[in-house]
Amino acid sequence: MSSYDHDDLFPDAMSDRHCRVLAAGGNELVMFSLQNFFADTDVTLMGAAGIEDAQKILRQERIDAVITDVDLGMPLRRKIRKTDSLLPILFMIPAFSCSDVRLLGRVAEDPRSYYVPENADKKLVLAKIDQMIESCHAESSLHQLKTKITRNWSIASLLQQAMLPPWVYFSEKYEFSCLYKPFTKVSGDLFCWMPLDEERALFIFGDVSGHGTHSALAMTAIQSFLKQDLMRDRERATRPSLIASDINNFFCQHLNSIVYMCTLIAFIDFGKNCIRYQNSGYMDVICFDGETGEPVDINPQRHGSVPLGLMKDQVYSEEDDVEYHFSDSDVFLFSSDGLMDLSKDKHGEKYVDMDMCRRLASILVKETKKEEKSISLPFRCLHSLAQFGYVHPQDDLSLILVRKPRLLEREYVFSCRVPADKQAVDAICVKASAFIGEVCRDEALAVSAELLLEEYLVNVIVHGLSEYEKLNEYMAVKICACEKELKLIVWDHGREWSGDFLLPEKAEQSLEQLNDEMASSGRGVPIISKIASKISRQRYCGLNETIFVIPCNSQ
Repeated sequence: MSSYDHDDLFPDAMSDRHCRVLAAGGNELVMFSLQNFFADTDVTLMGAAGIEDAQKILRQERIDAVITDVDLGMPLRRKIRKTDSLLPILFMIPAFSCSDVRLLGRVAEDPRSYYVPENADKKLVLAKIDQMIESCHAESSLHQLKTKITRNWSIASLLQQAMLPPWVYFSEKYEFSCLYKPFTKVSGDLFCWMPLDEERALFIFGDVSGHGTHSALAMTAIQSFLKQDLMRDRERATRPSLIASDINNFFCQHLNSIVYMCTLIAFIDFGKNCIRYQNSGYMDVICFDGETGEPVDINPQRHGSVPLGLMKDQVYSEEDDVEYHFSDSDVFLFSSDGLMDLSKDKHGEKYVDMDMCRRLASILVKETKKEEKSISLPFRCLHSLAQFGYVHPQDDLSLILVRKPRLLEREYVFSCRVPADKQAVDAICVKASAFIGEVCRDEALAVSAELLLEEYLVNVIVHGLSEYEKLNEYMAVKICACEKELKLIVWDHGREWSGDFLLPEKAEQSLEQLNDEMASSGRGVPIISKIASKISRQRYCGLNETIFVIPCNSQ
C-alpha cells in the first residue's frame, strides 16, 4: 500500500453527510483534481479564484469547510477568523514542502487548520475533510451546550435569588443586610428570615455540604419546607430546638445520605433585647459591643449540637440553646464557613484566620459608630480581606449583619429600601421629602433633597442595572438629619461608575449649558453636584455606597 492509500482505514468516509466545501486557490491543477475527487461523492464543491470571491461565497452560502493552497490560504484565513473561529480550513501543501517545519508551524498556529499533500489520494482527502467537519460540529455542539448550561445556571441563580430574603431590610425595631456570594452560579448557603411581628423575627442560616447544583437544589428544597412548616405554627418559630428537629427529620426522610447541613437557628426579640439560638455545626454568632466595638463572647459554655441530617434519632434540646440579652447598640454578624475558606492562593493553602476576621470586623464596627454606614459592613469586611490578598474563595460565602437602628443624639433618621422601579422611586422620594420638610422645617431643602435623590436613583436604574437585575434588586436609602447638615446615604448594586461628580461652580456652568441646549436628559450629575456640598462614593464587593451632604438648619 502506498503512503496515502487508506482504503482499509477509511472505507466509508463522507458517505453519510452532504457537505458544502469551498475550494479557493489559483492552482488550476489542484482545483481540477479536487473536482474529480468529489465528482461521485455527497460533496458540493464551490470554487473561488481569489480572496474577495471566497469572502463573497462565505457570506452568501453555508460552507462546511474550506480547501485552499498555501499562498492564498494564509491571508484568506486571517480574513475568515475575524468573523468565524470554527470554520475548518484544509491546506493543500506541495509534496516537497511537507518537511518544511516553519511552513507546517504556520499552518498549525490555528487550531482549526489542517493540511494534506497536493498529491494525496482521494481517500485521504475525503477522510481529512470528514475529520475536520466532525471536529467542527463537535466543538460547535459543545459550545452550544456550554452556552445553554450557562444560561440555565444564570436562570437558576436568578430563581434562587428570588427565594432569598431582600439583601437589606429596615424597620423601627431592627435592620439587616446580607452579602450572599455563591462559589459558582448557585449556592448551597441557606438564609431564611421570618418576621413574626414588629419586634420578633426568626433567622435561619445554613451551609449544605458540598457546593454546586446538588447543594443548591437541596437548599431550595429546605427553603420550601421551612416556609410551609413555619407558617403552620408561628409560635413554634420561637423555639430553635424544635425547628432543628423538624429540619433534621426532613433531611433524614427526603435527603438521606445525599447531603447534610450545618445550621444556626436564631430567634431574636428586639423588644426585649434577647437572642436565643441553636447552633448545629455552624459558625457561632459574632457579637460586638456597639459602644466599644469589641467582640463579646455570648456562648462561653460552647453550647451546640451536631449538623442536621446526619442522624435520624438525634435529639435537639433546648438545653443546647444559647440565650443572651443584648444592648441597643450591639451588632451581630452571622457567617458561613466560606469566610474562613477565603485563600491567598488558588489552591487554598493560605486561609483567613478567624482572630484576624474578628479584629477586622471590630475596627469596622467602630467606624460604623462614627458614621452611619452599618448596612455596608458585610461588604466592607470582604473588601478589606481582599485588600489583604484573600481573593480566592473555596466555598459559598454568606455574611449577614443584624442590629437595632442606631439613633444619635439630636438626629432624626429616615430609612427605606427601594425596588428598582421608577414609580417606586417617585413614591419613596415624596416620603423622604415629607420627612425632611417636617424635621428640618425647610421646604426648599426638602425639594432640593428630593430632586437629588430622584436623579441619583433613576440614574442607577437606567444606567446601572440590566433588565434581569432590576427584577429582584433593591436599593437602600438612609437620611440622617441633624442641626447642621442633611446626610443622604444610598446603597446599590449597580455597575461601577468611573465618572466623577462636579465641583459646585462647574455644576452651575454645566447646567446652564444643558439648559441652553434644551437637553431632556443627562442633567443628573450637574444637578446632584450643585445641590450637595460634599459627595463621597465607595464600592465594596459589588455594593456602591454613596454619601451626599447638604447643609441645613434643623430645629
